[in-house]
Amino acid sequence: MTYLPAATYVRASMRGRRRTLAATLADVLARVPAAQAVALPAAFAEACGPQLAREASCRGLTREGRLLVVVRTPAWAAQVAELAPTLCERVNARLGRTVARGIDVHLAAEK
Repeated sequence: MTYLPAATYVRASMRGRRRTLAATLADVLARVPAAQAVALPAAFAEACGPQLAREASCRGLTREGRLLVVVRTPAWAAQVAELAPTLCERVNARLGRTVARGIDVHLAAEK
């Protein structure tokens, strides 16, 4: 893995602003091609916002380019399905390229 100097990935306009850890990770990892497996869930968590990110997690990408998202309850599944176009748009914007073409929502197995 290649490490970039701090000056290359911290924008001057962002200094002093509060950012979530997910936003910072997504921003940094989006520039490292080998880190897509980590960048995608971080970008999804940022796109969701903190409340939805606690209930839904991105587990990867299907062959068709759809995000594989696991949620805890049917109510959250409906929420993610309704927000799918917006979430895909935000994930793609964060990663700087079209990665997500849709979302497949699945319920987590009960413990």
